[in-house]
Amino acid sequence: MKGKLWVRIFIRIAVIFAVFFLVLTCANRLFLPSFFKASEKNLLREQAEIVKNLDLADNAAVAKHLSTVSDTYNFEVEIYHRKSGEIIYTSYSSQIIDFHYKENPGMAMNHKSLEVIKREKYGSDSVFETAFDRHTKTEYMIYRTAMEDGVHVELRVQTGLLENSAQIAERFIGIIALICLGAALVWTYFSVRRISKPISEMSEITGAMAALSFDRKVTVNSNDEIGRLGASVNELSGKLSATLEDLKKSNAQLRDEIELERELDSMRRGFVANVSHELKTPISIISGYAEGLKLNVNSASREQYCDTIIDESARMNRLVLSLLELSKYESGQIPINKVNFSLTELIKNLGERLFADSDITLILPDGDTNCFADPMQIEQVLKSLLENAKCHTPQGGTVEVRVLDGEELRVEVHNSGSHVSEEQMPKIWQSFYRGEESHKREESRFGLGLSIVGAICKQHGKDCGVYNTESGVCFWFALDKE
Repeated sequence: MKGKLWVRIFIRIAVIFAVFFLVLTCANRLFLPSFFKASEKNLLREQAEIVKNLDLADNAAVAKHLSTVSDTYNFEVEIYHRKSGEIIYTSYSSQIIDFHYKENPGMAMNHKSLEVIKREKYGSDSVFETAFDRHTKTEYMIYRTAMEDGVHVELRVQTGLLENSAQIAERFIGIIALICLGAALVWTYFSVRRISKPISEMSEITGAMAALSFDRKVTVNSNDEIGRLGASVNELSGKLSATLEDLKKSNAQLRDEIELERELDSMRRGFVANVSHELKTPISIISGYAEGLKLNVNSASREQYCDTIIDESARMNRLVLSLLELSKYESGQIPINKVNFSLTELIKNLGERLFADSDITLILPDGDTNCFADPMQIEQVLKSLLENAKCHTPQGGTVEVRVLDGEELRVEVHNSGSHVSEEQMPKIWQSFYRGEESHKREESRFGLGLSIVGAICKQHGKDCGVYNTESGVCFWFALDKE
């Protein structure tokens, strides 16, 4: 179970949901009471500002509004004279006050003062207080502000009611969060199983491809990224199978030479292993990022995932095209169209384009030398050698291109840097060989450039080679003169 992809994904998503649940629970426990109090403070101040704008001469309107505030927000409201303490209006005794003013204006009620525990000024004429009523043993949150000359309005609410409301809200949110957590885990389990099933199938099939078995095909049931990836795997399997069939036919023609047959068989196995190695990483990356898109990541990550999938698909396409190009050159399927053209002009155009963004010093040949060859194929040879030199030249190093004129033209590409060992020189012309034992993943190099160079030179009937210099390495190839 530990090696299952869906198990790892499920555990990680479950941990995320569990952490979210814990954070929500802790936030409710730590911050919800303070949030309730802050909200009540704002509500007290807002309602006080509304009461300040009431016409105190309209007894009925004022009494009705205070009663509405009391019923809606459970606030106690008093309008009173600050100096005398005489109450003009109050929310919880509005009928008595109306009676006093209408029937017996000689009677009056006084504002009760509470024991202030904490006071916080709000502006020049307003204040927040936390006060305690010694008679009822009740704690209040109070907001007081001035209305007219000597008249103040005071709104208060019991803090015990706020704490009870916060506790009830905390329990309710906790229950809802727990239910959502359970539902999310169930949904995640089935979703991850459904997503990982085709990926697991593709993993098994690509493993079989690495073992040179191409009988199984991916079952494509959707047109999304995973479905298209499965179709690409099927197409890749068919192309690799066809390539292997071509190699088998070639081997069948060399049965008389047993040693050569063994060498070709060894090369075929190395070729398939290298192809599988080069394709396995981008397939895994595309699978992972497609899975991320399926899980509906945020918009910023979605763009990054899509760019990565496009880049890896392009890398796979470049590898397949390079393999097809090498195969065509080696089999002679690409005809040679030899013409006279300027070799130095081609070198200058390629060099300036390839080294435009590099701090490597590029030295180009002088003069104007023409040659007789296929310009497109010679451009491919020069491009491969210049890119190889650029890759193996240290920052601040030098790459120099020379054109030597003798019985035939000889183009040399010198680059400063480390030497090529005598053991490696025959191997660097082999497919997928990069000059080291480990296969480092690079942006666009597959170890096919020099193989293509050798095939093109062979098709032109010319030699190519490599040798070490005092400061680095020199690759060369020969051409016919104009």
